[in-house]
Amino acid sequence: MKNFSYVKESRAFFAVRRLQAGVCCLVFFFICGCVPMPEEALQDLPPAAQANEPPYKGLEPGYKTYETAHFLIKAYTTEIAVAQSVICEQDYSRIMNDLGLYSFAPVKPYNVVVYRDSQEYIKQTGQPRWSGGMAYGNAILIYDSEGAAAVLAHEMTHLIFNEFMGLANNADFKWVNEGLAVYEENRASAVSKAAYSRRFSSTVATNPIPFSQMINLAPQGEQNAVVEKWYAQVGSVVAFMIKEGGTLGFSILIIRLKAGDTVNAAIGTAFPGLWKNLRDIEKAWLLEISR
Repeated sequence: MKNFSYVKESRAFFAVRRLQAGVCCLVFFFICGCVPMPEEALQDLPPAAQANEPPYKGLEPGYKTYETAHFLIKAYTTEIAVAQSVICEQDYSRIMNDLGLYSFAPVKPYNVVVYRDSQEYIKQTGQPRWSGGMAYGNAILIYDSEGAAAVLAHEMTHLIFNEFMGLANNADFKWVNEGLAVYEENRASAVSKAAYSRRFSSTVATNPIPFSQMINLAPQGEQNAVVEKWYAQVGSVVAFMIKEGGTLGFSILIIRLKAGDTVNAAIGTAFPGLWKNLRDIEKAWLLEISR
């Protein structure tokens, strides 16, 4: 996952792992209150990686390409390339509508490389065996599988968010960036939605991370329980903000963040009469998930 790295492996990989293991859906939530996370748990988290383009090898000779309005797909068959292009354009339209970025357009098409299977993907990219895909620059690397839709939605959200925010995309907004990616992943994949629902119920619902800690964490490392909890929470928070504040409000929020407003100032401008600051959102979200 991405600049966090944005060169990074996808948090959609959680859903892919659960798909392989067989995911069951435990829905909806009960909480008691926010309890700060132990300092040692926070200290154990590795620092966020910087954006360095990792070496990788592309497809073997003979692959096919298929270009759409926003994507250049590379795969071993035209059928796979076309099928992935349909998913990509559907994801793109949904993400742009959810963000309300109707006037924004990528500078150039995003590249999507579809490897034959997990073995080739691992060999060509050097990623770990549990990895379902990765993104760097303006490209997404995946392999043909049932879990590809979740990976595409998650990583595509990062590509769009990163390009839109540009230089304004800093560490302060990682919770927004990753929360959006989890939200869109869940919208694209029932399996991911089930996995995150279970994770939320088991880790977040009874002991949420205080927002003061949530917005400052830069977690990394797929096997870390703290990381999984953080991803489940930021996905829930962003989903709540879009549901209650609307796509227009969320669009104004990220536009104001890009313009340099503080998070609290941006919230006050984006959601007038609803929330004045992040603390207001935290109170409303805690009430919502306790119902």
